[in-house]
Amino acid sequence: MPFPLPIPAPLREAARPGTGVLIALSGGVDSSVALALLDHLGCEVHAVTFKNFCYGEEGDSAGKSCCSREAVAEARRVADRFGVRHWVADVSATFRTRVIDPFVAEYAAGHTPNPCLSCNALVRFPALVQRADQLGLELVATGHYARTESLAGEVCLRRGLDPEKDQAYFLYRLGRELLPRVLFPLGWYCKAQVREAARALELPTAERRESQEICFVPGGDRSFLFAAEAGGGPGEIVDREGRVLGEHAGLIHYTVGQRRGLGIAAPEPRYVLALDRKRNRLVVGPRRELAVRRVICDDFTAAVADFPGTGPPIGVEGPWLARIRYRHAGTPVAAWSRQDGDLSVVLARPASGVAPGQSLVLYRDDLVLGGARIVETAA
Repeated sequence: MPFPLPIPAPLREAARPGTGVLIALSGGVDSSVALALLDHLGCEVHAVTFKNFCYGEEGDSAGKSCCSREAVAEARRVADRFGVRHWVADVSATFRTRVIDPFVAEYAAGHTPNPCLSCNALVRFPALVQRADQLGLELVATGHYARTESLAGEVCLRRGLDPEKDQAYFLYRLGRELLPRVLFPLGWYCKAQVREAARALELPTAERRESQEICFVPGGDRSFLFAAEAGGGPGEIVDREGRVLGEHAGLIHYTVGQRRGLGIAAPEPRYVLALDRKRNRLVVGPRRELAVRRVICDDFTAAVADFPGTGPPIGVEGPWLARIRYRHAGTPVAAWSRQDGDLSVVLARPASGVAPGQSLVLYRDDLVLGGARIVETAA
């Protein structure tokens, strides 16, 4: 029977019959359909599910996690359906030191980290490639909505075609040396197409709910972070002038740009402007005070080999965009300057909700140029 999705020429070219591919199989619908696609194309597919943390200690809520016992069982059912060898790989020690511990430290510093970025760059993809090498397989694959393309002899990262689901933002930190080994079979589709394909294929994961949570914080319970508060706990909510407006429940519960859950009355809505970790204060103000034009970053990673030290370069086509968080549509870039790992970006128009700890990712059209961790902003 024909496959229930149109298969683009770049995917056929990359995943030729007989190509050995190791896929990260999470037990969700996306990676399941990605596996089905690769199997349909005649690849030699193997699958691995990563155990990121000790789900046995997480209670009933662990069933919602991407590496819970339920998810592992679902992944195994999908692998069995296609006759694919399936492994479970324990990466929990690396995951704790490279993802969870830095996540807690960032919150303790009053920042808002994105752990998926660290997981992809420092845990998931290196582990995938290492296991593929052990098995003698050429490529690795995941269910991310992104694409790769060869430009001037270099494999580059591009956004997924579905703007609502595109996940290239989470992948900018992948080393350029890894990209030639990576396939993203779903980058040409939208989520609705993938879900319908899963139903047509009668996959056991077709109706599995998509998690929007951090995998090691099931249910959004960040109670394990309280140790990072170092006795801070509740504190004052103040405006820019230092006037006390109320009391916050602990800085770990807030992020820059947040409006809900402040519990204060004001003639106009108040938003979180800053987290003052030193004095354990939450600084709030009207939306207009959120606007910033300059974003200072560190830990820069170039996603293309010829990323310029200053930009946008004169005479080179854009548009040049900066995304300051995953769900941000993007803001035009007026200029940037880079020195080693530091990046300073001037936005062409003000942006709101730019939170230290998140990442700023630069694009030219749908090509990912690179990104860095936000540490400071200015109006």
